[in-house]
Amino acid sequence: MPDEDENSGFSVLDENGRLFGLVNVVDLLVVLLVLAVVVAGGALLLGGAAGEPDTRYATVDLGAQSEFVAEQISPGDQFEPQGTGHSLTITDVYRFEQAGETHVLVRTRVNGTTIEPDDPDDQPVFEYRGDPLRLGRPLAIQTPDYAVEGATTQVERSGNSLPVQQSEFVIDVTLSSSTAEAIAIGDQFRAGGDAVAEITAVQQFPGSDQDRSALIGLSARTIEQGGTQRFAGQPLRIGRTVPFSADGYSLAGEIIRRGTSTIDTQQRPFVVETTVPATVAEDITAGDEFRFNDETLVTVESVTVYTTGNPDNRDVVLGVSITTREEDGTVLFGDRPLRIGSTVPIETAEYDIAGEIIRRDSLDAPGEPATRTVTLGLDNIRPERAAVIQTGLTEQTRGQTTAEIVSKTTEPADIVLESETGDIFLRQHPKNLDVELTVELGVRELEDGTVRFRGDALRTGETLTLDFGGVRIQGELFSIQG
Repeated sequence: MPDEDENSGFSVLDENGRLFGLVNVVDLLVVLLVLAVVVAGGALLLGGAAGEPDTRYATVDLGAQSEFVAEQISPGDQFEPQGTGHSLTITDVYRFEQAGETHVLVRTRVNGTTIEPDDPDDQPVFEYRGDPLRLGRPLAIQTPDYAVEGATTQVERSGNSLPVQQSEFVIDVTLSSSTAEAIAIGDQFRAGGDAVAEITAVQQFPGSDQDRSALIGLSARTIEQGGTQRFAGQPLRIGRTVPFSADGYSLAGEIIRRGTSTIDTQQRPFVVETTVPATVAEDITAGDEFRFNDETLVTVESVTVYTTGNPDNRDVVLGVSITTREEDGTVLFGDRPLRIGSTVPIETAEYDIAGEIIRRDSLDAPGEPATRTVTLGLDNIRPERAAVIQTGLTEQTRGQTTAEIVSKTTEPADIVLESETGDIFLRQHPKNLDVELTVELGVRELEDGTVRFRGDALRTGETLTLDFGGVRIQGELFSIQG
């Protein structure tokens, strides 16, 4: 029978080494070791080393995607990787087209874990799915509808939205005639189902051959990257070329203005001159308009018509108002500079001409109106011809007098004869006459002293043609008096 003193105390381990008489101590230690391994493994599966749940906001460039996938990606889409306590939710989406492909950028809310470092000098690390969330790291997104992966381009502590804004700008583009006819205000450029740009203004001009020059105002959704607004992957800067695609056409234009989609044009006065058939000259009148794509580009304000050496042609000088724009100090008509010597088309239902610019910023021809008296010589003309040339005859174009005969003298014409022996004799023609005319001309005097008659410089020794209605003469210019 056991001693009474031996049974009176309580023992944790019994005589067989069992804890409380139930579990062997060695077995218990093994169980605790296994539990520790399981807990540690679970911690690794739940996000790596032990840390605090935390959230970051990351921008992810998903690159080019098929149109179908691009349209599926939407705010609210969520990815919860299996075996972790982490998650990713799309909070904003930006789609754009570049080189014919749809690109996608997303803003995501990433729920992960912040790991405190062992070294107090180190910074805490935010981990997602066991890896630090850093710039350049790939980030995958999987939903029942799609699986995509992109590069992390930005990580921040807050911010659900991408830095997207509505920007306005104007592009200069050369178009085929078919594209030019298809363009309309309100046309939209769509990418992945989103309207990324819309045409708000159009101004078209005639170009070379069948092409047209156009200014197009755009309102577009742009995104800030690296401190610069971008559209279709291009920085929104003057001189950059950006695309625009709509139903039935695609184009690419150079940015010429930012901050507004209003096309800034203004009417400027010019003087142009050209030579046209007499029948065309008769059709040109003040008030004629050159309309292109329902816009008035050129208006004829004044018309002056002159005779030429060819009786079938006329020189015309036109004061015109032209729709222009200014770029870097250069005045442009569409994409062509308007300088002295440049040509401008003028097309109406009655005629299609091109005039050379001889003066800018005025509707009046160069120089000041003046009068010059000149002497003309007509040699060896028939008497009946000389008889119809009378004092008082005037040359007029559209009611404006350009020349008037103020005096006339005649004398027998000299002729040169050669004898059979080869001797040369000067004799008077038995009938023909030499005629000398004093004519008063309406001219324009330039600042440099040059005198112009009907647009051409007036010089002695040259042949001058005058048209007095039914009487047309050509004579040598002997002298010019002030």
